[in-house]
Amino acid sequence: MVDRVSTSGKYAQLVADMQQNLINYNRITAQLTSGHKVINITDDPIAAVNIINTNRQLGQIDTFSTNVEMAKSELSTLDDLMSLATGYLQSAWERAVQASNQTYGNDSLEAIKVEIDETIKTMVDLANTEYNDNYIFGGANTKTVPYTIDDNGNIIYNGTPYDNPDYIRQTEVADGVFEVINTTGDRVFGYYEAVQETTADGKNVFTDADGRRVIETVEADGSKTYAYEDDGTAYAGDASDLKVSVAEENYSGVMGAMKLLSNSIQMILDGDTEAGYEQMNATLDMFDSSLRMITEEQTKFGGVYNRLEMTTSTLDTNNTNLTSYLSEIQDVDLTTAITDWYMAQYAYQASLQVSSASMGMSLLNYL
Repeated sequence: MVDRVSTSGKYAQLVADMQQNLINYNRITAQLTSGHKVINITDDPIAAVNIINTNRQLGQIDTFSTNVEMAKSELSTLDDLMSLATGYLQSAWERAVQASNQTYGNDSLEAIKVEIDETIKTMVDLANTEYNDNYIFGGANTKTVPYTIDDNGNIIYNGTPYDNPDYIRQTEVADGVFEVINTTGDRVFGYYEAVQETTADGKNVFTDADGRRVIETVEADGSKTYAYEDDGTAYAGDASDLKVSVAEENYSGVMGAMKLLSNSIQMILDGDTEAGYEQMNATLDMFDSSLRMITEEQTKFGGVYNRLEMTTSTLDTNNTNLTSYLSEIQDVDLTTAITDWYMAQYAYQASLQVSSASMGMSLLNYL
């Protein structure tokens, strides 16, 4: 049996071949223009899936690398601040040792007290340092000033306490791997709070320059009056000259040590020499333990910094390997692609010429 080839069938085949050559030519042109072998998922479904997954992994690595660099920068700042604090602490410790030998006169002791009080303010400034708009030593309360000094000289910590697990701030440095990058002010610096003595009915107790007890009464209009506890006579002096009568002291760390040292010097200057030197000697052990605490925190975060350095190296290696793999499955080989492009161009031009020549023929060409 002989199949008849119609003119319309021949033309349809010519047009189909020409369109296929055009599609191939356009595909290779798009590859050369973009530099990618896979333009659409239909070009190579398996390669397309691998490209998507690899790009996702590279995106994660970029995020982790950014997290690591920010964490390293903050830890570096944290270490610098603790090193500064160590220097101020050692200086204050030396002053405590000098003052405790009981050979200094009142003028020298008063000079040491002024130096210690200024060092306390400097320590508070260090503890209130911000990094990236966050207070480093505030625990989870990164927007709250960690330390304040009130009118009574209390050094109050306002951040998240170390014994509260919610103080932790951590950053993801690898898939499912987190590093803690913060500590708390009360852990590194401590605090000091003198609880004021009150009467049975809740009135604040003060002492005047002679040591007499003075009771503060808040009137209905909010004004305050002061009277001696022993005979009820009015206190005629300036209220700002009164000293708070302390019921108990809560303190820890370097802040507590320095404040107690300052208070002990004031006790000696006020004439209470025995109690003053006894308290001063007690602060020496506090300075020692405070220094060990800061050193412990520095060592801990030094280890975290070293781990982050190793993480950086690992992320860089993974990034290089994935980038190389992505290039293999995605990037065009220019030499091969240009050769293929010329061949596709010639094939398309040839199909145009054949189609043009064939469509111009009629029965008269065979007669």
